[in-house]
Amino acid sequence: MFKKLFIVLVIGAIMAIATIPMWTDKMAEDAFRNPERQLSSENVKKAIQTRMYIYMYPDARRLSEKAIIYFPESKNLPYFIYTAAMSSEKSNEYAAAIHWYGYFIDLFPGHEWISQAKNNHIRLKAMHTSK
Repeated sequence: MFKKLFIVLVIGAIMAIATIPMWTDKMAEDAFRNPERQLSSENVKKAIQTRMYIYMYPDARRLSEKAIIYFPESKNLPYFIYTAAMSSEKSNEYAAAIHWYGYFIDLFPGHEWISQAKNNHIRLKAMHTSK
């Protein structure tokens, strides 16, 4: 009995993990279809966070860049820009990461993440740009 229950739980967990991309896409696309809704920006943020947690960096970058366009006045804009930079870096898209870190630095010079953004920006520029 215990073996059967354990197998069912393992299969259930695998199925739940396999559906994460599907439901985060649905959540984000619904938010992009209705950007005027108050919770749309938050729903996109949750979708991005989930993608980052499961190491789906190219998808997180795509959602972040789209969120920057759709929600330019959102309180989550710093998060979207910083996540676009970080997910670009994790995806080995260094030119995009340099761009987004620089954009973050320009727009939010007093933000709590500014020192980390500057350090990442300087490091990536030193390593991945020609002199």
